[in-house]
Amino acid sequence: MLPYPGQEANVMAQPLYTGQVRTVGESMARSTTEAQAFKIFMDEPVELGGLNGAPSPLDFILAAHAGCLNYMTFFIARELGIPVTGTDITVQGALNPAKFAGTRLDVRAGYQSLTATIHVRGGATPEQLARLLAEVETRCPVSDNLAHATPIHLSMKAA
Repeated sequence: MLPYPGQEANVMAQPLYTGQVRTVGESMARSTTEAQAFKIFMDEPVELGGLNGAPSPLDFILAAHAGCLNYMTFFIARELGIPVTGTDITVQGALNPAKFAGTRLDVRAGYQSLTATIHVRGGATPEQLARLLAEVETRCPVSDNLAHATPIHLSMKAA
């Protein structure tokens, strides 16, 4: 886990961060996830069998990316002495639903691409923003997970 700004820590000596969530499916489209002390509700639009009562899992991927970009922008700006007082981040994903629908197996099931735009408030110069962007691009953990293959090991058992 990254140290918080101001903490004295050798990141290399830190143990690996292990995240874990538990999700209970209430129906095909609706689920509740426990993440630490929080509950996250997910649903699907009506056209996908849901009630449109909460964001979809795909929305949460975009939200996780935006949240991580926000954190890293503030974290790295503070580290570099770049003035940042706020951000406004938009993340958009393009997805072909044919694979998860089972109609085409030759396309990717997930987002085909993501586009993120970070508007930064605080008076940073164009040079500072370029340096900040370069650092955020290389250091954001969610960007890294989305841009590079992360080994996934699935198992399924009878309950």
